[in-house]
Amino acid sequence: MHHRLPFLPALLLAVVLAVPAFAAKAPTEIAGIALGADAESLRDRLDLSRLAPLWDRPWLIRANLKPTKGFEAGYVILGGCATTNRVERVRLKYRDGSLALFSKLAKELTARYGVPTPLPGAKGGKYKGLRWLFGTNKSGGTDLLLEHFEKGSGEETVGNVIRITDNGALNQERACYDGMVRGTPEPQPAFPLFEIDETWLLPK
Repeated sequence: MHHRLPFLPALLLAVVLAVPAFAAKAPTEIAGIALGADAESLRDRLDLSRLAPLWDRPWLIRANLKPTKGFEAGYVILGGCATTNRVERVRLKYRDGSLALFSKLAKELTARYGVPTPLPGAKGGKYKGLRWLFGTNKSGGTDLLLEHFEKGSGEETVGNVIRITDNGALNQERACYDGMVRGTPEPQPAFPLFEIDETWLLPK
C-alpha cells in the first residue's frame, strides 16, 4: 500500500479545490441587524411606526432603517404570515456611493466567501452586481448581493447597495399566504363602480 502514499497530498488538494463557494459559512448579520431577529428587539434601529406590506407581496412587511453610521438608507423585510416580525432580508445603501468602494468591498467579500456570480445589468446601463449563494440552491439558501448603480442605469437608486436574504424563510412566507387564500374567491376592486376603458388606464 506504500506506493499510494505519494498521491494523497494531490488527492487532498483536489478535494479542497473542488469544494464549491456555497460551502462557506453564510453571513447572517450586517450593521448590527441579523437575519432571524425579532423586529421588536430592533426598535432603536428600525422605524416600526411605519410598517407597510409590500403591494405586490402582501405576505411580507417592510420596515425602514433609522439613521445609521456608514449608511445613507436601508430597510428590512419582515415575515407577515408564517412568522411575525422576523427579519428575512436586510438591504442597505452605503453612504459612500463610489465605484472605488464597490471594488474594495467586492475584493474583501470575495476573499471571505469565494468567487461570486456576476449579475447582468440593463443594456447600456452602468451597473455592477455580484451574488454569493450559500446553500445548494437559491430557493432554500441565503444569498448576499453587492450592487453598484450609476446614473443612466434607470430609476434604481444610485450608489452602492448590499443585501442579505434568507430565501428559505421568504419561500415559507409565500407558501403560508398561498395556503390561506387557496380556494377563496379573488377579491374584486370596489372602485370604480362604472366600466373602465382605455381612457381610465392611460394618463390624461
